[in-house]
Amino acid sequence: MNIIRKGGIGTVNEIRKKFRRIRSEDELSFDVGRMNRDLLKRMLVICGRVGDKKAEQYERKAKDLESDFIVEKGRSWVLTQKTVKENYDPNYHKGVLLIGTNKELPATQISYDGVYAFTDYFIQDLDGDGIPDFPFGRIFGTPETVLYHMDPFIVDSDIAIVFDSQPSRSNRHVQALVELGFDVEVLNRYSKSDERLLSVSEFILQFSDGVFTSRIHGTPDKWATHNSVILSHDQASRIKFEGYPVVYSEACSTAQEGPLLKAFLNSGASYIGATLDTMNNMKPFDDWRTCAYCDGWKFGFLDLLDSHELIGEVKVAVDKTLAENLEPKVFEELENVRNGETTTLTIDNAVSTVEWILFGNPLRRTTVGPNAQFTPGKIIVDT
Repeated sequence: MNIIRKGGIGTVNEIRKKFRRIRSEDELSFDVGRMNRDLLKRMLVICGRVGDKKAEQYERKAKDLESDFIVEKGRSWVLTQKTVKENYDPNYHKGVLLIGTNKELPATQISYDGVYAFTDYFIQDLDGDGIPDFPFGRIFGTPETVLYHMDPFIVDSDIAIVFDSQPSRSNRHVQALVELGFDVEVLNRYSKSDERLLSVSEFILQFSDGVFTSRIHGTPDKWATHNSVILSHDQASRIKFEGYPVVYSEACSTAQEGPLLKAFLNSGASYIGATLDTMNNMKPFDDWRTCAYCDGWKFGFLDLLDSHELIGEVKVAVDKTLAENLEPKVFEELENVRNGETTTLTIDNAVSTVEWILFGNPLRRTTVGPNAQFTPGKIIVDT
């Protein structure tokens, strides 16, 4: 049998081998329910310039949920932030959900090495100290997609999927998910036979460590190695998620509102990804909190999954912690962007801090299994 038990916490199918155990349909049937209504009423919804007809649908849904709803027609992220400041009550609201693409509800434009992108990082700073303050998510798409993300179904499966193009190289990420209480399945690429398993997952982790020519890279269209497609947008669109999993992608540029992101959102998943290049640390760090690279953000996110109740709280806690530990020159570069003096980033640590966006409902409860307890330890050089 190919199942390995780890300390009675979770289980893991280390590698997809020829004789991998196949789960029965009964083993892939789990309880599914709606999000807590008392929680959803504490969501502030801000809708961009999506058209009056769509905005009316979203306002009706917000009214049903008893959530506060505002239409923002400004054409600058500064105006969106002003609206948040005027309406967000930290003693009541648990998070903000933006509705609209970057064009419909503008984020902050950023660029690095000649590539332009955007981020919602700066909107989260309510008091002007350069540090993110509150849980935050964004969603866009057809009315059917947006309405679902406002009020999704949640599955209780404790299943996590790891996409790893070199599955025999290291089990560091697998062990992390096991310690978070998940039953872990490792896939080296998408297969149609895995659609059912993926559909009931709670957490999907795609990471990009290892040898450059073999690890997973990203584009707005797909996850791929240099010679193999790991998951395309067409493949992602075939998966119909039953319970709003959190997908975390470490690969470059997958959160640029392209076909891959749209496929995940349309299929009923929330998505955390980067809009620019993701960069690995070239020296070890004793603590992820001082590692402003993609490994620092990733392991920080995994570390805090068992420390907060909501995904949006986990995400903003990672953003806040990294920002508080930045070197002065990096913080200054971010301040120049926040103050409108430039849109260009030149420092790897600045890019690695602000490029991550949560597409989905920030009030989704955190994704962990029973007895979750994970601490990353030292961040190694894995490149």
